[in-house]
Amino acid sequence: MKRDNYFDIAIIGGGAQATAFLSGIYLNSVNKNIDKKIRIIVIDKSENFGCGNVYNQDYSWILMNTPSTDLSIILNDKYDFKNWLETHCEKLELSKENKEYAPRKVFGFYLKERFDYFIKELKNKNINIIKKEALAKKINLEDIENKIMITLSTDEQIKCNFVVLAKGHDDLNDPYQLKGKENYIHNPFPAMHKLSNIPKESTIGIIGSNLTAIDIAITLDKLGHKNFYLFSRGGKLPEVKGPYLKSEEPKFAKLKNFIAYKKENLTLKDLLKFIRKDFIQNQLDWRNTLFTKNKVEEKEAFLHKINLAKESPTPFNIILGIIPEIARTWRFVNKSEFNKFMNLYYYKIHQKHGAIPLVNAEIIADLLLKNKIYLKNNIQLIEKKDQHFLIHSNNEILKCDFIINATGPLRKVCHQKQELLHILCAQNFINEIDIGGIITNPKNGKILSINELCQQKIVAIGHNAEGTHPFINNFAWIMETTNEVSLSLLNEVLHGKV
Repeated sequence: MKRDNYFDIAIIGGGAQATAFLSGIYLNSVNKNIDKKIRIIVIDKSENFGCGNVYNQDYSWILMNTPSTDLSIILNDKYDFKNWLETHCEKLELSKENKEYAPRKVFGFYLKERFDYFIKELKNKNINIIKKEALAKKINLEDIENKIMITLSTDEQIKCNFVVLAKGHDDLNDPYQLKGKENYIHNPFPAMHKLSNIPKESTIGIIGSNLTAIDIAITLDKLGHKNFYLFSRGGKLPEVKGPYLKSEEPKFAKLKNFIAYKKENLTLKDLLKFIRKDFIQNQLDWRNTLFTKNKVEEKEAFLHKINLAKESPTPFNIILGIIPEIARTWRFVNKSEFNKFMNLYYYKIHQKHGAIPLVNAEIIADLLLKNKIYLKNNIQLIEKKDQHFLIHSNNEILKCDFIINATGPLRKVCHQKQELLHILCAQNFINEIDIGGIITNPKNGKILSINELCQQKIVAIGHNAEGTHPFINNFAWIMETTNEVSLSLLNEVLHGKV
């Protein structure tokens, strides 16, 4: 095998999570004298290195759901993205009045630019990054030289010391088994390619009512569609982020001392004690805030959320501050308690944290009030009959011409169709929680096998490590954990130790 095909680290996936990893390598190499030449390869099936498919070219009105001040790809510079927006405002034709929530494609431009910047700067530190446009198909861990062999879709083979899984989610939920049916759109993005040719007179059903569904509804309205439905089992609309969004630091003064005392036997009840105190000090009812049971129609509840967001900081500000602190303690929660949380409460907390900007909420409110969009819950079955889709709920059957899937990613890693992950699952190298997500060592990102031993050569970051970090949809938390993993791996490459 050619020397050019040997690497210290192979990153599988070239999107935002790979950029976050290179950012961590960059930050952790700044004060190091690296006299050893390090070679890293980034493998991705598309040419969108830096941003991946998620933040690719799309309509300008599809916004990030996170403020620009919480989206820096450089951990120690919170305002890097915000400052970048300021300097690129005219070039990108951005409104100077609304830069708090940038278009997704603009965040993609930023990621690509920073990805190239990290490559350039790391080269000066004796760390060379190679981009490879291919699909990683197989991993062989039984090399006689104690290297990992990766087989690519180009039939090339490369060897490396470590693999970083940064693939994110490739497969999407298909709750009603509609994939492959005519006029069913399984993946709606990029919307400018997937939604632009739907006839304006069509009746459209959107499966889901959270972040992706909101983006699709706004897009259909912008494209001139008159009537469409949001279908979901629960029929809940997202929380709303107001203009006063600022995460409030929790008052967990004694939490660290308590963790040191409990060591690795922390329970949900222990954490709840601190959460309840924080909510009480902010004059909030923790149970009603986290597990709201609407006593009014969802439309009215959503309009109430908008009014609250306009007038003052909302309970979301408290939640935004609490989540990172709870996330940092999660490695100390015992396994049975972790599984209990993920099975019983994760979905509700995830939905609560998945809030939309006020500007988008107001568009949805207008569509609801004008009866251009209809919210339907308790969906039991969707079937294709003749040229239409029939949607069955408790008390009615509706007919649609097109169905668009907005239910989000499939989290069950070992049930995805990725050949690479299937092989790792079959070899018992991947251990995942019941509802999906690879379990890793939280300190160094190394995946844990079925018998909970560390697989010393494979690291998972970002969404691939969702079995370890339940709050991984928080971009700032992805940056924090990825930086920790990159430091550990860089030290191991340089010194053979963590």
